[in-house]
Amino acid sequence: MREFVLRHQPQVSVIPAGGARFDLGGDIIMGIEEAIEFTRLSGAAVLANHLEAISHCPTTRKALRDAAMTAGLGARLYVPEDGQTLEFQPA
Repeated sequence: MREFVLRHQPQVSVIPAGGARFDLGGDIIMGIEEAIEFTRLSGAAVLANHLEAISHCPTTRKALRDAAMTAGLGARLYVPEDGQTLEFQPA
């Protein structure tokens, strides 16, 4: 993903950021640190999903929003509520 986002610089990216994991092994999707890193690389809008959605996704919306604000990325890392609709206009 790192190479793809750097090469293509999409205007909007959707990333699974819930930090999902099973009882054995490591994370199977991005967690907070990876979501922040991806957003830094992107330079554009990033929409986080898979948060608080299922029992093995421990990342909360609040934690991800707080991390984005701390990293100076709060304006580009979108963390929608359930059922929220976001619209993005093409550049």
